[in-house]
Amino acid sequence: MPRFGAHLSIQGGVDKAVERAREIRAECLQIFLKSPSQWRFGPLSDETAGRFRTGAREADLAPLLGHASYLVNLASPDRALHERSRRCVLEEWDRSERLGLDGLVLHPGAHMGSGEAAGLARIARALDWLHRRRPDRACRILLETTAGAGTVLGGRFEHLKVVIESSAAGPRLGVAIDTCHLWTAGYDVRSRPGLDETLRQLDDAIGLGRVAVVHANDARGERGSRLDRHEHIGRGRIGREGFRRIVNHPALRHLPFILETPKEGPRGRRMDPVNLRALRQLALR
Repeated sequence: MPRFGAHLSIQGGVDKAVERAREIRAECLQIFLKSPSQWRFGPLSDETAGRFRTGAREADLAPLLGHASYLVNLASPDRALHERSRRCVLEEWDRSERLGLDGLVLHPGAHMGSGEAAGLARIARALDWLHRRRPDRACRILLETTAGAGTVLGGRFEHLKVVIESSAAGPRLGVAIDTCHLWTAGYDVRSRPGLDETLRQLDDAIGLGRVAVVHANDARGERGSRLDRHEHIGRGRIGREGFRRIVNHPALRHLPFILETPKEGPRGRRMDPVNLRALRQLALR
């Protein structure tokens, strides 16, 4: 059976995320390394980092993942933004290493009208820059599939293939797949034939062996809508039967599944435990 977890808040300190993981009976977790909507980094003391590592080990949480800031755009043609983005990722990567994280999930970025080829080339160069400065990192950078709205890259497997093959760091890069993003980017992950075909295309483009995590999110949008809006498991367009096929698929069931679904339901109900229970029930059938 897969290991199931969630993206959890670091409010009050990153070590608090471990306590929250225990509360919801998570087996793995993902966190931001700072506020995702600000460039500024708050302090991270050695004591806090140590409490996080010790707590995660005692709780048997694995894998441990970070998620890069939403402000980062390594595909940007704006030189100032591109430089700020790669330095932000470098600091987040450093923090990931201090916390003992296994991977740092990164959205590829948006080309902002400069064209796909140019945007993908900028991403590859930025990844080279990062890996030259941290050649011995244990924590891997994981490129995430996206819904592909507007000029956002990553909505097709071929985008990730180009980045990986163009970067000298390619052998060290992994991939995170997001079920909502795949669906609204146009990939059928709901039916068994569609899921099989989607995974075949993924394997042909970048190799299933690169996939390190599945972001388990139902989708509010229709297939191909490019709408990046996550929904509770079984309550969106992918549905319970779609997720039953996903969590039990032979190519995926050994991977960790991490929720990025809405935190609250009707009347303020905490939904992470509900969504985790839904995934576990589906994985047993």
